[in-house]
Amino acid sequence: MYIRMSTRVGALTTGTEGLAVALAVAAVLLLPFGIPAAITAVADPQLLGLAALTALLSSVIPYILELAALRRLPQRIFGILLSLEPVFATLAGLLVLGQQASPLRLAAVALVVIASIGVTAGARRRRGARPDEEPPSPLTGSIPVVPD
Repeated sequence: MYIRMSTRVGALTTGTEGLAVALAVAAVLLLPFGIPAAITAVADPQLLGLAALTALLSSVIPYILELAALRRLPQRIFGILLSLEPVFATLAGLLVLGQQASPLRLAAVALVVIASIGVTAGARRRRGARPDEEPPSPLTGSIPVVPD
């Protein structure tokens, strides 16, 4: 549902207008739950700056990049790439944060990768074509070719 709705928003709007509206609606809906923490953050300028930086790095920039990708990639390919996020999150936790991955977490990540491979292989068998031969979704368009 997320991919389909994001594709639709990306097709209906240019630039990041759809993203701005979506983030504003989400902020209004979550405002009642965040008021106690917001009062503390506003009182401390350093905390407010860190909160703004966190919002940019964890929401705004990734969503802008996802919207740009959805405009250029078929939904199925984007869905597969999105399903690999747990792999990169686990690697970031191990390499950047020094976290330990439990066997259960590694098994869960492996199952996500296997499911992605299964979806790709299943779609290839049904269509009889390679995944890169799949026509782009009419909502997302094709990847533009840059002239030499």
